[in-house]
Amino acid sequence: MKWFKKKNKKARSQEDLNPTRSFPQYGTPPVSSQTLARLPAPILERIFAFVCPHARDETYESCEDSAAEDTCMLCDLRDLSHCAQVSRKWRAAAVNVLYYSIRIDAVHYCELEDILAEKRKRRSFMRHNAEPEDTAAARLKFLARTLHDNKGGFALNVQYLKTPYMTRETCKPDLARTVACCPNLRYVDLPEGVFQDDPSCNTLKQEVQGRCPELRKMTYVRGAERGLEMLASGHQWHNLEVLELGKLNVDPTILRQALGSLPNLHALKVTDMISFHDQLFQHSDYLPPFPALAEIIFENIPNLTVDGLVAYLFRSDTQNALKTLSLTATGIHPPTLHQILAVAPRMEHLSITESVTASFPAADIPTLQSKSLKTFHYEITSADSANVYANTTASHYAYLTRSLMSGGLPALKELYVRDPDFPETLLDLAPPLPAFATDPDNFALPMPPNPFAAHNPNQNRLSSNNPFAKMQSGPGLRQELQVFSKGLDEMEWNFSKVQPPARGRRGSATAPRPVSSYGLSDSMGKGWQSVSGGARKSVIVGNGFGGFLAVPSDGGRPSSSGGERRRGSQYDMWR
Repeated sequence: MKWFKKKNKKARSQEDLNPTRSFPQYGTPPVSSQTLARLPAPILERIFAFVCPHARDETYESCEDSAAEDTCMLCDLRDLSHCAQVSRKWRAAAVNVLYYSIRIDAVHYCELEDILAEKRKRRSFMRHNAEPEDTAAARLKFLARTLHDNKGGFALNVQYLKTPYMTRETCKPDLARTVACCPNLRYVDLPEGVFQDDPSCNTLKQEVQGRCPELRKMTYVRGAERGLEMLASGHQWHNLEVLELGKLNVDPTILRQALGSLPNLHALKVTDMISFHDQLFQHSDYLPPFPALAEIIFENIPNLTVDGLVAYLFRSDTQNALKTLSLTATGIHPPTLHQILAVAPRMEHLSITESVTASFPAADIPTLQSKSLKTFHYEITSADSANVYANTTASHYAYLTRSLMSGGLPALKELYVRDPDFPETLLDLAPPLPAFATDPDNFALPMPPNPFAAHNPNQNRLSSNNPFAKMQSGPGLRQELQVFSKGLDEMEWNFSKVQPPARGRRGSATAPRPVSSYGLSDSMGKGWQSVSGGARKSVIVGNGFGGFLAVPSDGGRPSSSGGERRRGSQYDMWR
């Protein structure tokens, strides 16, 4: 009876407290509830997509590269699941969003992770120091069970599946069971062994080949030559849109047949392939033509020259398709870039990364001309074998300055260079170089005057020794340009905004200072946007006597491309 007395006493105390509590009213007005009840399914799916944005992620990037910024994706997924429990109508619409692009994360990117991690430790007398549970592996196992039980329902909606790196490398059986239930899958994060024909991944690769005919992206690296031959036969994955090739030792004929068998291919990345050369672009009556691509990335392809790429771009279909081109350590050098831009009228993004051993040639090379180029990566550095006493990169960046000052790149908005002092060279009245600052590699003797030549009234009357002669030959910078520069010993990109000269004033450039290269800082500019960053930004203007004056200015530093991402104060774990 003692136990019942305590229970009744506790119940009475709870009853006494209930009237004193005030509960907020969360009910919706009648008009609002009626409006929500009449919303069609497409509108509800659109609304739910804002509740969980990553559920509509249609990129072909891995789980690590496609992570959203400043949000907790597991919390968004929880909110969407709560919406599915409101009513049957909402459930039908929420399920279509919930199982369209599935993403499995290992942890919460919010304060809730500390609370859940403490609960997962399973503290008991026998297992006091037990290792915490692998939550990502458990979620993948539950997902495989749910999709297997609903093969005709939820599994048909799955088109994108993204898992963490360690999960897809250690949970291959669960990943194979999940893939086997998704016939409409377009992208899935696969372990690296699948791309290398590793025997430990044969079961998973067979499931992908047999159950996922709508795959859009695939990678072949060293060891997968047999898989590329099967692709060239035309019996699998006809709808591939993105293809990555790396370190393959394959016959160029097979490579040409494989590329020609993919009518929807629009992006190609080739890395570390000696067999990839100019003959792949040549016309052949027995092989399909090289496909017209919108994005091409070449890395460490020494046998590719400008002649082969220009021959490929002479076709009208390739000129209208190509928009992005990236060249890293290839046989295409900066003095030949003007030939590529001349036959690529729709190119918007161009990148060249090269370590040079000699200065820019002294020949009269045309400047860069493009009316469509918007982003330009001109990352030229000095090779280790170059002369340490000769500044080999100065002439290359001088050529870029002449191209910008001539007005040949009117649509350019972003420029990336590996020279920290490059933004100052874009000012219209930069200080002249001293007389002893000559380039021995580009030195040319002046031509003697011809006394018998006819007098030209339009001839330039300025002396050849005039340091301002080259600056006055072009119209100057006409558009506002965002310059991201980085030195050899720096870890992040430094942002500068160069403004064209206006009537009554000269051009100016905003440059951040001071620049710190210590530590692994991300290039997204988080430290500049924080209040405690302590960084300053200055505007470089002329002082009227041929020098410069740094005037402080306000404003935050915008984000740049590349670098390690952050989400709040925690770090995050193609191309």
